[in-house]
Amino acid sequence: MVTSTTIAQNKISLVRYDDDFSLVKKDSSKKGFNQLKYIPLGKNNYISFGGELREQFQIYNNINFGDVPPTFQDSSTNQLWHRLMVHSNIELGNHFRFFFQLSNTLRFLNDNPIVPEIDENQLSLHQAFAELKLTTWNFRLGQQEMYYGNHRLITVREGPNTRQAFDGIVVKHKSKNGTLDFFAVSKVISKQYVLDDESMHDGLYGIYGTQYLLHHKMGLDYFLVDFQSKSRKYNYQSGFENRYTYGIRLFSNLKTINFELEGAYQSGKFNTLSIDAYSLLADVNFTILPSKKGVIGFAANVASGDKDNSDTKLNTYNLLYAKPAYGLAVPIGATNIISLYPYIKINPIQKLNILGQVFFMARNSHQDGTYSPGMIENRPKPNALFSSDKKTLGQFYVLETNFQQTKNLSFSFDASYFDAGSYPKATGNGKDVIYLSFKSTFKF
Repeated sequence: MVTSTTIAQNKISLVRYDDDFSLVKKDSSKKGFNQLKYIPLGKNNYISFGGELREQFQIYNNINFGDVPPTFQDSSTNQLWHRLMVHSNIELGNHFRFFFQLSNTLRFLNDNPIVPEIDENQLSLHQAFAELKLTTWNFRLGQQEMYYGNHRLITVREGPNTRQAFDGIVVKHKSKNGTLDFFAVSKVISKQYVLDDESMHDGLYGIYGTQYLLHHKMGLDYFLVDFQSKSRKYNYQSGFENRYTYGIRLFSNLKTINFELEGAYQSGKFNTLSIDAYSLLADVNFTILPSKKGVIGFAANVASGDKDNSDTKLNTYNLLYAKPAYGLAVPIGATNIISLYPYIKINPIQKLNILGQVFFMARNSHQDGTYSPGMIENRPKPNALFSSDKKTLGQFYVLETNFQQTKNLSFSFDASYFDAGSYPKATGNGKDVIYLSFKSTFKF
């Protein structure tokens, strides 16, 4: 009889198709949820099941600084987010597999209109792909989650209730010191009801590579992406966008001092306008309490906004499908922005992670507004474009905690306060924002 003494090393990943339960593959005494992994389907064929249940209660005081559409019932509200996801991984021999994932997300207690892309998708086939796995190459075709680097280009959008997926093909090459991905995909548009999602509206084509240096103590990401879409607006003007993003990211994995440097430049066309935009980020941190994983750091992010609304160029940086840089409390994306933020991380006890940070934020250009993480312009109103030269967004205080009770169960508490600056006040109510979140997550 083969028994497993290292089951704790099994890995549940951010993207569930990367889960690693190979340690239980030949374990004849599997217990608990491990019984759902590597169920034989004949010789060298297996099926595995897994899932996630997440419940999150949120308290908002002054959504979007108190400036909400007329369709809203309240600018200060509570809500309960529910997420249930289940998946199946079918391995046929050593080279083929199929992966399927269903998702159910719901919102309760809030009378304001549902945002399908974020709040609720009653039932979706969230992922469904086939994969051919060779020694150094993988070919994946179908609907799938994707993320790269530090989630500033493409993310799974873990924070919001409904995660993000893409339709298309991804080709992955692995080498001893790096990876190189080629992809041609279209973002899946999440709808509210049953099996009604859409895709093939926008196009995303590109490469993303990672090269590790100095025995994996440093790494270099490089990427080139072509984004084609008719769905995004700049200063409330719609049109066809063909935008190229070129970028690099240099990062370290050292004992005491670490850094991350990332820069991206965008060119292309939006209608008749030439695109000329950029984003820069620098992050330096120091380990000051190794036994508690105590880290202090300072980071800065600058992203361009349109410089002159009367010229022939568009300078607004497009976030593509990036992770919300400032969380769920305020609808501000990292474009047309200058952001400086010190932070501290610590593990006071083994199971508890704490992050505290303060963002000092302003818009980069007064000839452009502010945009949500999904690139929807939300300030100023269309009838008040260019009416204010105020730039200060304010100070944003953030506390995030995570307690990993077991390998399957975790609890989180987040709290944040946004002290509104001159720009939110000049373009609306400009009230201060308070946000609280209590979350429990069970994964197997």
